[in-house]
Amino acid sequence: MRKSLKALVAGAVLAVSLLFAPSTTTEAAELVQVNPTKNSITLQWVPQEDALNYKVYVGTNYDNETLYATLPATTTTLTLPNLPEGSKYYISVKYDELCYDGSTYEYGIDSEWFSTLPGKVTNLAQERWYYYALSFNAQWDEMPAADGYEYIIKTSKGKLVDSGDISWNQVSCTGISNQKIYTVQVRAYNTINGQKYYGEWSDKGYFFTQPRIKTLKKSGKKITVKWGKVDGATGYDIYISTKPKTGYKKVKSVKANKTSYTIKKIGKKKLSSKKKYYVYVATVKKVGNRRYDSGKLYYWNTKQGPSSSGYF
Repeated sequence: MRKSLKALVAGAVLAVSLLFAPSTTTEAAELVQVNPTKNSITLQWVPQEDALNYKVYVGTNYDNETLYATLPATTTTLTLPNLPEGSKYYISVKYDELCYDGSTYEYGIDSEWFSTLPGKVTNLAQERWYYYALSFNAQWDEMPAADGYEYIIKTSKGKLVDSGDISWNQVSCTGISNQKIYTVQVRAYNTINGQKYYGEWSDKGYFFTQPRIKTLKKSGKKITVKWGKVDGATGYDIYISTKPKTGYKKVKSVKANKTSYTIKKIGKKKLSSKKKYYVYVATVKKVGNRRYDSGKLYYWNTKQGPSSSGYF
């Protein structure tokens, strides 16, 4: 009788200790992404011995996850389809386990950021050209899931100028020539399970500055403007205004072999011999059906001519 009482007490102690001991299946198990594509995320996780089911929670951040799917205990993989390229999600996988009293308790397996593969970089454009610093900035649309970007910068004739990786959506090119046109291409990448996956290269972006005005001479009701040639340009646009920073109108587009023009009118109105005028020239580059121009950075006036320029 004494022996059986002892066994009974020992059994009770064991039951209590098992009740309050942490379950061995609650330890974090590996949750990984497999077979990544541009439009889907496929998850795979280690099966849990006492799992009744698996629950997958998806959010755009760690604090806004919602239940995406409840799966049977025999399933340890799930694909999220029809997702945008280069998108990023915070995903958790959890499971229910049966308690001693018949209730269930939810345990977490793992939570991580996962992403689709990057798509093609878009809206690659010139942010600014710094004439005196001999540099320009290229920028493009940020891709939320990208770990970084690879870029290539060349002259318009194909000579490599610079290349590398950068972690944000802007790159600066220094040591360039103000008389040349440059091309830039960018592609995004992200790293999944230690492997880099690259998106498609962007279309070529063309980068160049305004030509510098060499002569700006006003004679009566005419203004003659001469500028320096930009290698690789297909033409130039000439603009004029009666104000330094606003009101500019294009008076003429000329081909690349022209580096001078005489302005006689603004629209249909003849120039005045008594007024002060402001002029700038924009470089033009045509590639296929696309037309690129340098935009405006500096302007000159007929009183000071090329000896002094203003800054937009």
